[in-house]
Amino acid sequence: MKKVGIIGLGNMGYPIYQAIQNEFAVTCYDPYNKNKEIPFEPVFSKFEENSEIIIVCVKPDKVSDVLKQLKAPKKIFSIAAGISLSKLRENAPPNSKIVRLMPNLPLQIKEGCMGFIGDKEAYDDVKSIFEKLGLLIELSSESAIDAVTGLSGSGPAFVFSFIQALAEGGVKSGLPYSDALRLSIQTVKGSAMLLEEESGTHPSELRNKVTSAGGTTIFGLDKLEENNFHYAVMNAVFAAFKRAEELRGK
Repeated sequence: MKKVGIIGLGNMGYPIYQAIQNEFAVTCYDPYNKNKEIPFEPVFSKFEENSEIIIVCVKPDKVSDVLKQLKAPKKIFSIAAGISLSKLRENAPPNSKIVRLMPNLPLQIKEGCMGFIGDKEAYDDVKSIFEKLGLLIELSSESAIDAVTGLSGSGPAFVFSFIQALAEGGVKSGLPYSDALRLSIQTVKGSAMLLEEESGTHPSELRNKVTSAGGTTIFGLDKLEENNFHYAVMNAVFAAFKRAEELRGK
């Protein structure tokens, strides 16, 4: 059984721990987390001894400090946005095998999206751990991870905003908020599942199936385009991508 260490048990680290604790020998270290249910190793040196693979799940500004504490080379997987492979290698012990991953919040329910790039010698271990948590895509360049950050890393916030807007549209039309929110969630969930089921079908083809001549949907779509819906979404992703590039360049 491989020995995996997780540093940081927050929104990402804790779901990773939950998903793999029964299949790997997992040791956790987090001086900031007081969750009594998790068996933390309080001494960093002992944590390091018990870990062949280390998953770094702390905030980006803490990553360098964490890596500098390591004394021996490890397989190190970082999920921190904006911390480049070169920066990780600069602070990790020499000869460590480094991989960057960018997961997103639905990882919490094993429906995440993750892109990864780094030292190929560690890829089998990346897959054995993270394929349990959702869609995992091997990237061809480090710059692609910035695009993943903008699209699927930031994307849940855009989706949640859209769901909230749908619900508020329902309220404006006379529905109670609780009903409007349930309908909005199921509409987005069902539409995504249908698109996934209809593999190879372009999203516009399914949209056209809902859009009758002179019907309600075309009037709604007209308002979306009047307010630059496509432009706004495309450029929200692009703006997040550009910010990820900026962070990596610091």
